[in-house]
Amino acid sequence: MQSNKLQSKKKIMLMSCLCITLLGAAACSSNQGGKQANGNTPAGTGGEKAGGKLLAEPITFKVMTVDSSPQIVKDAPVFKHIFDKTNVKIELEPVPSANYDQKAQTLIATNNLPDITRIPNGKPYFNEAAKNGMFLPISDYLDYAPNIKRLMKENKEIGKGEVNGKLYGFPLLGQWKLQLAQAPMIRMDLLKEQNLEVPKTFDDLYKVLKKLKEAYPDKIPFTNREGAANLLTSMGFGMGSGFKIYYDPNVEGGKYVYGPSRPEFKAPLEYLNKLYKEKLLDPDYAVNTVDNMKEKLSSGRALFYYDNNSFGDQFNASLKPVSPKAQFELLLPLKNDLGQTRNIMYKKDWLHHFTINAKIKNPQAAVKFLDWMYSDEGTLITNYGIEGEHFKLEGGKPVIMDSIMKQFANAKDPFRNMQNALGIGFQTFTLNVDEHPMATMSSPDLVRWSEMITTKNGYVSEVAPPPFTDSEIDKLKTILSKVDTIVNQEIDKFVMGARPMSEFDSFAQKLKDSGASEIEKIYNEANDRYKKSNP
Repeated sequence: MQSNKLQSKKKIMLMSCLCITLLGAAACSSNQGGKQANGNTPAGTGGEKAGGKLLAEPITFKVMTVDSSPQIVKDAPVFKHIFDKTNVKIELEPVPSANYDQKAQTLIATNNLPDITRIPNGKPYFNEAAKNGMFLPISDYLDYAPNIKRLMKENKEIGKGEVNGKLYGFPLLGQWKLQLAQAPMIRMDLLKEQNLEVPKTFDDLYKVLKKLKEAYPDKIPFTNREGAANLLTSMGFGMGSGFKIYYDPNVEGGKYVYGPSRPEFKAPLEYLNKLYKEKLLDPDYAVNTVDNMKEKLSSGRALFYYDNNSFGDQFNASLKPVSPKAQFELLLPLKNDLGQTRNIMYKKDWLHHFTINAKIKNPQAAVKFLDWMYSDEGTLITNYGIEGEHFKLEGGKPVIMDSIMKQFANAKDPFRNMQNALGIGFQTFTLNVDEHPMATMSSPDLVRWSEMITTKNGYVSEVAPPPFTDSEIDKLKTILSKVDTIVNQEIDKFVMGARPMSEFDSFAQKLKDSGASEIEKIYNEANDRYKKSNP
């Protein structure tokens, strides 16, 4: 009898404990719209499953990013592997680069953003959208983001992406980079064939292109992508100016200037006009996409470009089966008429923003997932793929498998084809880029070129724009729209000769009258303020 009573008491106690546990669980569940939804619970306490996944429940995030060439493979194997590790299903929405800004701005204007959107660095519409509450303020959720919290302390450049002192996007960083640049690349084999000296100045380059046109009249001496804007960003800087608002280290010890409003901008404009008039510049320069440019250079139809030097590696691989001596080669920075020898090199961190829609249903999950991509595990998977299938560890370091190397060895662009097929690296969806796979899968030329791209040889790193206040953002939105529109409407007229160069001074003055000087003032004041607060 005593035994039965004891058992009954035990049962009652167990039932009571179970009820308390269930009530506690229900309370936690009903709190999803309360403090947890505001990001007040520390990272790691959000309930990682016993199975080891990052999130307790499966979730899908739609991610808009820039499409690439070759195109992104939406169902690449690494995305499935990421789900196995994190419980996050990624639905990529790639958009061609030529239409990307327009698409992003339309989605912002219609309040129809996907869960996660990549916004290229330096775009004024990012600041405006952040100010208007379109993006989740990551700074309010740092308890869920230990990796970016640590990186912000280590890397002060991340702070330049802040709006009113808050971070509104996870920045695209470079854990390890092969140094690349928008640089002059020429068919060196043809220079040797024609006994032409390697150009050392922009005047030399013009003469060489002219000689190449004479020797190979059916070829395009100089081609490009994305119109005058791309040419005047890269080549314009080399010639002593720059396109639209940019940082110039040679102006008063380093200042932001609106290039087209300055007298120095006339030289690169005249240069391009001369090349176009003499049929040395591709007649389709204004409409060429990246695919158009790549086809012309990889087929041997074009002989020179001024852009990402890593493209030259894939062009060489495409040309050699037909022409074994064919060789695109990196030229050192060319001397301009001002006596300068300078060229832009890509900065270590791209600092593009991966933003989260402010209306997202589970902000903590999105923050934890994007932060996971900076972790050791996230960085490894998003840059190398699946261990045992795509890479192996040798001495604790990841190495691409020989089988993968062989699979893509004969592709026109082995590294980029591998990236997109597997779903890894810069071209797909990663936040902490490791370019060791690029170095491994590319020819020794690319590594050799990276060793030439140094400050000693005249290369200058890109500078990210400073953070702005609300008032500055409002002013820039209005003024930039007005001034940039004038540039966009008129620039090709000068290059193509539809507008004579004698009208350049009046064009530059119109830009100043429309607000170019005010743009410079806002950028420089914001930059001075940032430097003072980040000594």
